[in-house]
Amino acid sequence: MTSKTQLQSKIQELEAELASFKSQLNNYVPVTLQDASVGDVLEDGSIVLQKENGIALLIAPKSTEVRCSWSQEFPEVYAKLQEQGFNSSQWFVPTKEQLQLAYATIPDEFSATFYRSSTEISATLACFVSLNCGNAYCGSKANIFCVRAFRCVTY
Repeated sequence: MTSKTQLQSKIQELEAELASFKSQLNNYVPVTLQDASVGDVLEDGSIVLQKENGIALLIAPKSTEVRCSWSQEFPEVYAKLQEQGFNSSQWFVPTKEQLQLAYATIPDEFSATFYRSSTEISATLACFVSLNCGNAYCGSKANIFCVRAFRCVTY
């Protein structure tokens, strides 16, 4: 059984830790796109995938990821972005090449094995990419895979 003195001591430790966290929060300076490097997480949770000639390619946060089949519109993707407070009109489903770039650059930012791309092969086939090896495959549009939105912005 824990004594009153032990509990009071633990409360003091937690209060000191909380004060430290508050101090860190007060001194926090968000990473701006201008200063960000590839792999940095921006204030809104998006991740910098590429920066070149004043244009940055960003990946939406993991929390916006959805599982769905291929479609022209990908409504689940845009609904999830809106649900999380993003302007969905600024985002798009990446091509297989963009997903392969993500694998080559920041593979640890993805939680699933296979990701759906917007690359269409035929009326029934579309590409998906393995984020375990970076290879692109084609398969039925009816298959369910994870989708993560990307966007391009100027800085």
